[in-house]
Amino acid sequence: MRNSMIQRVAAVLVCALAFTFWAPQKADAQDAFSCIEELSDDEVSYRIRYIEDKLQDGKKHATRWRYTWMSLWLAGGAGMTYAAVKNARDGDQADKFGWAYLAAGSYFMATTHMILPAPDVWGAKRIRRQDDGSEEARRAKLLYATQTLQKANGVQSLTAGALPVVGGLVYGVVGGTIKATQWTGHTRGLTAAMYIGPVVLGGLQTATAPNEAVKAYEAYRGIACSSKYYDTHEEGPEFDFSVSPGGTNLSVRF
Repeated sequence: MRNSMIQRVAAVLVCALAFTFWAPQKADAQDAFSCIEELSDDEVSYRIRYIEDKLQDGKKHATRWRYTWMSLWLAGGAGMTYAAVKNARDGDQADKFGWAYLAAGSYFMATTHMILPAPDVWGAKRIRRQDDGSEEARRAKLLYATQTLQKANGVQSLTAGALPVVGGLVYGVVGGTIKATQWTGHTRGLTAAMYIGPVVLGGLQTATAPNEAVKAYEAYRGIACSSKYYDTHEEGPEFDFSVSPGGTNLSVRF
C-alpha cells in the first residue's frame, strides 16, 4: 500500500515537472534595448510616455491582487495554525500534522507576495521621478523605464504562469500522501482537503493574477525599434511661408 502511494507521488511529480518545463513558450519579439541610443529625442519621449501609461493602467489590478491574496493567505494560515494547536492539545497527531502542513503552505504563499518585487505596482511612479531635464537624461530615463517594464513582465509571467498551480499540486499530493499513509483512514475529509486545497487555491490565484505588463511588454518589444509606429507627424506636403522686406515667399515640399 505504502509503495503504491509513493509510486503515485513520483508519477505526479514527473508529470508536473514535464508540464512546467515543456509548456509552449512565446516566440521572442525584437530586442527592446538595442536602438535606444539611435532614437530621436521625440521618439525617446514617446516611448517613455507609452511605458509609463501602460504601467499606470495596470497598477490598480496588480495592487489589489497582490494585497488581497497576501491577506487571504495570512488569514488562512492563522486559522489553520489555531486548528493545529488545538489538535495538538487534544493529542490528535494526524490532524495536527494536516493543519500544520496546510498552515505552512499558506504562510509560504503569503511570504512570496511580501518578497516578490512589485514593479507593476510602483513602476509608473518611479519612472515619473526620473530626471528628464536633458536629452541624455531622457535617454537614461527610457532605459530605466524599459528595464522596469521588463521586470514587471517577468514577475507577472511567473505569477500568472503554470508554476503556482504545479507547485500547489505537488505540495498537496505530498502532504496528503504522507497523512494518508501514516494515519490510514483518519479524518478523510482533512486528507482530501490536503490533496485538493493547494492546487485549487493556487489555480484561483493564478486565474485572477494580473497580466497587463506581459501584454504591454510584448507589444512594446514589437514596436520599440520601429520608428514607423512612433511617427508623430502626418505624411503630406510641407508648407513654408515667410515674410521679408523684399516681399513674401511661399514654398511647398512633397
